[in-house]
Amino acid sequence: MAKRKRFQVRFHLGKGPNFMCWQVTDRANSYVDYYPPSIVSLELTKCTLRNSVPTAMKIFNGQNKTVCAWVECDMIDVHYRRDPNFTQPNIKNMDKYKYNPRKHFHWFTKRNRNADDKDLHKMFTNNRALYGQVSKVST
Repeated sequence: MAKRKRFQVRFHLGKGPNFMCWQVTDRANSYVDYYPPSIVSLELTKCTLRNSVPTAMKIFNGQNKTVCAWVECDMIDVHYRRDPNFTQPNIKNMDKYKYNPRKHFHWFTKRNRNADDKDLHKMFTNNRALYGQVSKVST
């Protein structure tokens, strides 16, 4: 069985002050923090896309939305856009990963209809979007 990754990241859609923020859960310390996408860019390392297909299928078929997808990762770096040293991540050659259980019940890209459980070396948030770089293959 694969080792459980330390962090869980998802987009928070629950009502309240953290609506439409990136929610980061540190499982090792049972700590949750929220980051407005207009203020930060998150850099995630050693990531896996996760999804609860049974829950997503219920939403796809018309039930109310609930948590059903997230990114697990080993490391997170928070980059504040107002920091003088901030540089926008170069997402030009990365895939944009999307999740909307009303349209698809899997993570997807324009090239991949089902990206569930996909491992990615790096992922970056750019406002509300999530971009990924596939793990490098060892030779």
